[in-house]
Amino acid sequence: MYYILSILLLIIAAFIYRNKLKSFFFNSFSLREISESIWRIEKVVLETTDFESATEKVVNIILDELGYLKLGYQVIVLTLLDEQKQELRRIAISQTESAKKFLKETPIPFRQIVIPLTASNNLSVVAMKERKRQITSHVSDVLIPALTKEWVEKFQDKLGIQTSIVYPVLAKDKILGTLVFSLDKPRNKISQNEWSILDYFVGAVGIALDNALLFKSLNETTQKLKLANEKLKELDKLKDDFMSITSHELRAPMTAIRGYISMAMAKDSGKLNDEQKLYLERASESTERLINLVTEFLNASRIEQGRVELNLSEFDVLDLARHVEEEIGPKITEKQVIMKIQNPKNMSFVFADRDKILEVLFNLVGNSLKFTPPKGNITVTTEEEGEFVKVSIVDSGKGLSREELPLLFKKFGRSEEYKTVLKSDKGSGLGLYICKLIVELHLGQIYAESRGVGKGSTFSFILPKAGSDLAKKLAKVAPKPQVVKPIEKTQLII
Repeated sequence: MYYILSILLLIIAAFIYRNKLKSFFFNSFSLREISESIWRIEKVVLETTDFESATEKVVNIILDELGYLKLGYQVIVLTLLDEQKQELRRIAISQTESAKKFLKETPIPFRQIVIPLTASNNLSVVAMKERKRQITSHVSDVLIPALTKEWVEKFQDKLGIQTSIVYPVLAKDKILGTLVFSLDKPRNKISQNEWSILDYFVGAVGIALDNALLFKSLNETTQKLKLANEKLKELDKLKDDFMSITSHELRAPMTAIRGYISMAMAKDSGKLNDEQKLYLERASESTERLINLVTEFLNASRIEQGRVELNLSEFDVLDLARHVEEEIGPKITEKQVIMKIQNPKNMSFVFADRDKILEVLFNLVGNSLKFTPPKGNITVTTEEEGEFVKVSIVDSGKGLSREELPLLFKKFGRSEEYKTVLKSDKGSGLGLYICKLIVELHLGQIYAESRGVGKGSTFSFILPKAGSDLAKKLAKVAPKPQVVKPIEKTQLII
């Protein structure tokens, strides 16, 4: 008897174990299916750039999964909270026969069904306020006041909807909207396992909707920035055209004024008293300064607009330095500054536009001369650095602070806005900027160094070494000769 009882107990235990094992595999399969569904929801958001398309796909993925489980879900609606307008608007609906009938017969277009947050009797508003799901057997509870109760109830009977569930959709503790499920079965037929599945889906939708909104915001911001950038380019071009035309129109009369002043000073100069000569000399200097200003505007504008060419050749850059020294020799003597040009042996030639590099040297040496006191020194040196030849202009002038160095080569870098050391009113502030444009046009770089105010400065620039791979690259990418005006040389005014 005891033996038979033991056998029965073992059979019962095996039966119970078998059912538990079966239940375990069933639950594991359900969780796997849910995980795959959640991944599909996230994948849609990652692969779809259009916000409306992404939300519609998310709703239909949920419907497909619930339909696979044959749980009786007829319509799923996703709504989005508009915080600015304080309203809830519909953004996606499932593609089912019931949903299609609703879209066809609703007196208000789907996306125009808006629920104000002041509608305290609307279950969607209640769900968001209380942050928990709401259940109703009346679909009108989620559609009023947008649609009348009478119309909704009549249509509900037609579709056979028995239960509607409203979930608040959250992400990072922030309310984003609601997810509404409409079923053709009563609430007491919804199993606990089914509630768990819905909770998983709603959580996944919250993350997906948050990501979709982020992508939408980024896309909108990108488009706005793109339009703003295009507008800025148009305005910048208009500005450059205006500056170019204005400068060109100013240059002709200023040149004429300079000519007439020169004639007045040369003709019958003996009849001019000292005061008149002084006035004419000042007028001549001011006119020369204005002509230089206009010339610099024109040169900067031409380079910025790509209206320049590079006549490339191989040459000794120190020959240009000597040419500059000869040309500004009287000014060097007048200021009692000592200028030296170091001449290292076997220095490579540079591959560049001779005239434009001459303008760079003229500007840099002239700039050093302006701010080097009497008895000071200016030294021009060269050295090879890989594929480059480095040219440096070292002076014992006023020097620069650490804050001023990054501002030197900016456009109008000597203006009050940048507050650089170049505070003389005798220049436009474009000289160093033009040097930068010219050097960069040659695939080179330009920079300044200083140990501090009162300790002198070093202005250096690098150019491709003749015969180097960089020189060959420059020959390919350099602006080709065309019908353009060359960069004009400015006059040094100390």
